Amino acid sequence: MMYTAVDLCSGAGGVTTGLRRLGVRVLGAVDNDLDCVRTMRTNHRNTKTLQIDLTRASPVTLMREFGLRRGELDILAACTPCQVFSSMAGKNSKPRDYRALLVSRMADFVKSWLPRAVIMENVPGLRHHWRFKRLLGMLRSLGYAVSHKVLCASDVGVPQRRKRLVCVAIRSRGSLPDLELSGDSGSQRRSTVREAFRASKLCAHDPLNRARRMSGIVMQRIQAIPKDGGSRASLCRRLELRCHSKIRARGTAGATNVYGRMKWDEPAPTLTTRCTTPACGRFLHPTQNRPITLREAALLQTFPSTYKFVGSYGSIERQIGNAVPPYLATATAKFVIGLLEGRVGGDVSEE
Repeated sequence: MMYTAVDLCSGAGGVTTGLRRLGVRVLGAVDNDLDCVRTMRTNHRNTKTLQIDLTRASPVTLMREFGLRRGELDILAACTPCQVFSSMAGKNSKPRDYRALLVSRMADFVKSWLPRAVIMENVPGLRHHWRFKRLLGMLRSLGYAVSHKVLCASDVGVPQRRKRLVCVAIRSRGSLPDLELSGDSGSQRRSTVREAFRASKLCAHDPLNRARRMSGIVMQRIQAIPKDGGSRASLCRRLELRCHSKIRARGTAGATNVYGRMKWDEPAPTLTTRCTTPACGRFLHPTQNRPITLREAALLQTFPSTYKFVGSYGSIERQIGNAVPPYLATATAKFVIGLLEGRVGGDVSEE
């Protein structure tokens, strides 16, 4: 059976790529960022991708735009941006942040479209937020059975220690089993940095296979950091950043991963929107004196080695760091399709 899907908050296309690995036909995608839309259109020509502010869009109008009728869509992917929930306890959090509003907005789309299944992915912090709890209540009131869990993406072959809240909802009279995802044999082979980077040899002349330019003092710091897992702790006082000197003087821990090298035979740390910037995390190559390249970052996110990204260096870095890893999307969709087809346990007889 050919399943259909729509990817709301599609970003650079991580979810769409993951769904297509299973043969799911992604009819449409939506994002508010023009570079993300261009990236989607470049890689997924058969998916109708629109640049739209979902907080203002009419769910009914958008459903018709994709040629759908209520109850007809199989899978609605609603992986809203996560940054606001990563830092919501901080003093700079904004209660009316656009990204937070999108979580509540997803309930409107589910109510209007009534898809057979809903997939959501976000940072673990979302599960404690009132918007998520209210969304779960609204899904259940609409006749959906819901299962959610914090999972590590490395368990399904993503070469990152990336913990994410995964939530699935099925239009059902019954209940769902515990959310257990599994990768395929191909995904499991890429669970370390070494295995992920082997694919980079396929694109030696790729314009994205380039590292961020470093100043002289930054290069001196990188050269002084031991190979395969070294950190800024090895820097001499002359090379130490002033802010790190203050942390050391206070005798407190902090920023321990910045200017750190990845380890060849372990998963990478969670990639962020500054995933090729040494001062923002453990984003140095395991042995070479440079940060990882944009292409290497995309490989760690499990994008295909031929996947194209559109935009400036900073925009592409942000698109990669924000993306849902395609292998995680594939594993989630496998679980959902198993439920729809009755191959996964639980009483999920449809309404």
